[in-house]
Amino acid sequence: MPRHPTRTGGAPTPGRLAFLSGALLLMIIIGGCSTPRPPAPTETVRELSWSRIALPDSVAASSLTTTTGELLVGGRATSGGDHPVLFVVNGSGTASPVSLHPNSPYAKVADMVSVAARGNQVVALGAAHGGAHANFRWTVWTGSTQGLDDQPQTFETFGGESAGSLLDIVFTSQGPAIAGSWAARAGGLDAAIWLPRGERWVRQSSTGTALANTPQVQVAPRAAAAAGAAMIISGSVITFGDGAEQRASVWTWPTHDSPWTLRQLPDAGTHSEALSSRCTQTCWVSGHADGKVALWSFDPAHADATAMRDSTLPSMDIDTDGPGPRTVIWTDRPGVLFSHAGSTKLLVNDSANSWQTFGAPAGSVLDATSVGDRLYAIIRADDSVGLWTTDLSAARPR
Repeated sequence: MPRHPTRTGGAPTPGRLAFLSGALLLMIIIGGCSTPRPPAPTETVRELSWSRIALPDSVAASSLTTTTGELLVGGRATSGGDHPVLFVVNGSGTASPVSLHPNSPYAKVADMVSVAARGNQVVALGAAHGGAHANFRWTVWTGSTQGLDDQPQTFETFGGESAGSLLDIVFTSQGPAIAGSWAARAGGLDAAIWLPRGERWVRQSSTGTALANTPQVQVAPRAAAAAGAAMIISGSVITFGDGAEQRASVWTWPTHDSPWTLRQLPDAGTHSEALSSRCTQTCWVSGHADGKVALWSFDPAHADATAMRDSTLPSMDIDTDGPGPRTVIWTDRPGVLFSHAGSTKLLVNDSANSWQTFGAPAGSVLDATSVGDRLYAIIRADDSVGLWTTDLSAARPR
């Protein structure tokens, strides 16, 4: 959903960058020196049959979402010059292009880095380098699977001296919203939210809310997701109690009329981040804690009282310098697709509440989602970006 001009393991995308102060840089060093957990018993890795979905040769996929039982794939193509692309992929794997109508210069060369849908409505974020400093220039697109129109915004909407970056566009039952970051009054970057007002997108004030930095807590949003009327932001905070710690955290917004709530996730170690959320009645958020893949769950309406870390998840190393794992939902059960040192694995929670481990195409995971029994993943290997799929029904317990 979340994505990221291009969600690569080696080069984190702008929508996924953690906009932290010098204290975060110190935490990264500290985290790298922390003592890992004792090694877990060797996991039995089963294999699934993965196949690559054919997209035009010049297309690099960047983002995934679902709508009405189909897959939406956003990205950019290079044939005839850089330009944005969006495809609908049906159950047989056939990709059909969605008509795009750019109305501004940067929209014409944008990468569709985040896409969200609700019913027949579709919204998307485009990103392209531009200007004297080659910063990212953001474009917002709205429409349906029949076509999307670029909605030109003023430069100050997402840019200027106070700009941070954008993370994701999401679609709650109350409408679309954009998550990102913006300069804080006291320094650094606050988490920030933009809501549509007609065709204009308006940033909401973060001052005095849980999205803002304080002398005790510095915020680092990394991704956003929708859960009914609620909006969920995952990331981390740096706290300065008995020494600086970076802790996985989520921000929840039950409705537009509710205050934002910050919840530091439990059992998060000394260096951790929450990076990808998916929700049904329960929200699951995956990330890493002290160099290991981690998964937490919570009730989006009562995150503070219900958050807990899954202690049964296998202890496995994970890349911590890329976009991180992707949470997927299958038959209302969570799964985690993640990469480490060029190898990709899928952890699936079965009906017996135990975990199975499966192999996946090598490379770095950029995005992943599921439609029915099919899992889809964008994976970068060397200089190639592929859209892969597998049938999760084969992952049912034997």
